Amino acid sequence: MVDLGQDREPASTQLGNPGASGSEDLVLRAQARVGSTLRGKWHLDTLIGLGGSAAVYAATHRNGSRAAVKVLHPELALVPWVRHRFLREGYVANAVGHPAVVKVLDDDIAEDGAPYLVTELLEGEVLEERRLRLGGRIPQGDVLSIADELLDVLAAAHAQGVVHRDIKPENVFVTRSGRIKVLDFGIARLRDAPADANRTQAGLTMGTPAYMAPEQALGRWDEVDGLSDIWAVGATMFQLLAGRDVHAGATVNEQLLSAMTKPAPALSSAASDVSPEVANLVDRALAFDKGDRWPDARAMQLELRRVSSARSGQAPLPALAVADGHRASRSEEAARARSAFEHPCSRPCEKHPRASAADAIVAPGRIRRDGTRARHGRGRRASTGGWRRRCRRSCL
Repeated sequence: MVDLGQDREPASTQLGNPGASGSEDLVLRAQARVGSTLRGKWHLDTLIGLGGSAAVYAATHRNGSRAAVKVLHPELALVPWVRHRFLREGYVANAVGHPAVVKVLDDDIAEDGAPYLVTELLEGEVLEERRLRLGGRIPQGDVLSIADELLDVLAAAHAQGVVHRDIKPENVFVTRSGRIKVLDFGIARLRDAPADANRTQAGLTMGTPAYMAPEQALGRWDEVDGLSDIWAVGATMFQLLAGRDVHAGATVNEQLLSAMTKPAPALSSAASDVSPEVANLVDRALAFDKGDRWPDARAMQLELRRVSSARSGQAPLPALAVADGHRASRSEEAARARSAFEHPCSRPCEKHPRASAADAIVAPGRIRRDGTRARHGRGRRASTGGWRRRCRRSCL
């Protein structure tokens, strides 16, 4: 199916779930925009997503380019803080600077005063759709690959001071090429940004109860940080592997209460066929106390790669970026380059077969095997680190 980057948000994610009649009215009003043109530029072709705060359309620009357009519901555009948060979404998403985050290309105000965002248009499905299509659970190896990419995004986001606060299967999109895109930075928080006081005073839930860490469920917004996203990654993996939510509940409020007060059950109690190493990885992410979780997204990613490599019998891939928000120094780059030669690609493909140190021709500016940077020379055959990155990012 064709979908966008930036929605598919259930009503419960944002501003509460309207009643049945309200939902029907929402659909009718969203459908009424189909066929219209925003600001003489974007023709809205079809409605492809509808949530409690916005509708999303596949759209065509007057120059023929295609994109997704997310339009805030007009009545919400009258609420200043909602309008501000909606427009801020594009800036937050683009600040992450990771290829697996949906790019927001433009923002503007429609003729009726409703703000809208223009994002890249994707083809594929969200993880929740894939899980249901596969019978309720996703194979363990696929979950590990997806979580690896998701943690890479979060490591980049946290390094920029961005906390997503709504990681869940509905906000992870799998493209037809098999790559993921993280959606909906609408409730993300930038480091040092003021807490969402207006939202708290209004008594509105920020996030999705089934994927809320205890501190988030309790509304302790000053305590919600990257470790809260780690909990949500654990809850997402739990759902994909076990086919059920971490906390059972007949209502959203029951789930919210459980998230506030109860430790997560062990994954092995819900999915006995999951390997102990994977279960331990998820259980630590879901620790009730923040201090017992993985210290950051990069640490969890490295352990995930170790577990994955142990299952496949191959050496683990080193991380592609450095945690804690600083750029890699020359010594760190050199160490990673040497590691690249020591650990061949864990899953080579026909397009990028295994290479050896003798095959590598290092172009100017690249890191040599000994860790030094090349200043002269020609050649485009990639170093081991280069071909492994392409293999990892393009072929798995």
